[in-house]
Amino acid sequence: MTKKPEVQEAPSPSDQEFVLSTLEPDQLAEAKKQRVPRRRLKGRELLVLWFLRIYLLFMIVVILYQAWTSAH
Repeated sequence: MTKKPEVQEAPSPSDQEFVLSTLEPDQLAEAKKQRVPRRRLKGRELLVLWFLRIYLLFMIVVILYQAWTSAH
């Protein structure tokens, strides 16, 4: 007779808060070191991030130009 694998439910946020509040400081630090997997981004999210990257590069060029022209 084979056993069915038990499905573990995710703990509720209040349970997580209780557990974290009862840990010693070094245990809490160790619990916080656990890696969180990367999130898969969808189309709009990727588009917004690429827009922000391009905007950042544009603003760097503008600031460098302003600094260069004010020095001369």
